[in-house]
Amino acid sequence: MKLAAIAAAALAAGLGVTACGWAATSTPAAAPSPSCHQQYEAWKHGVVGGEFAALRSGFSAVVAAVRNQDVPKLSAALNQAGAAASRLSATPPPRCADPKGYYGQMLGKVTAAADDAQAASRLSALITAAGRLKTVPGIEKRLKAELDKTVGASR
Repeated sequence: MKLAAIAAAALAAGLGVTACGWAATSTPAAAPSPSCHQQYEAWKHGVVGGEFAALRSGFSAVVAAVRNQDVPKLSAALNQAGAAASRLSATPPPRCADPKGYYGQMLGKVTAAADDAQAASRLSALITAAGRLKTVPGIEKRLKAELDKTVGASR
């Protein structure tokens, strides 16, 4: 009987210590995971760096070369944009920021246009390759709207 009372007292003491947070097997609280906005900002400032500027520069050069019907410049601009898109594809934004995958769609269009340009030698074929880029501004607009919702307009 005495043994049962001691066991009960020890059990009660153990429960009291655990309830107060003094459990011997307690683990430290995990750090909270970063918000979607924080993940996006880290990606934007860390991973992408100047690659997005290279993509925009290539895209602008494509528009100018098409306007001037300059075969060498159009070919070079499509290759520049395609190379930048390929590098950017390797590091997509956090899934929470772009759940519909607009970023990948946009880069896919640029990469496809560059691939078509590599096989082209005449102006008409290069202009056809560049034509794949006509949908990129619309996709980019949808991406911006999505980012406004997922990570906030203050990005």
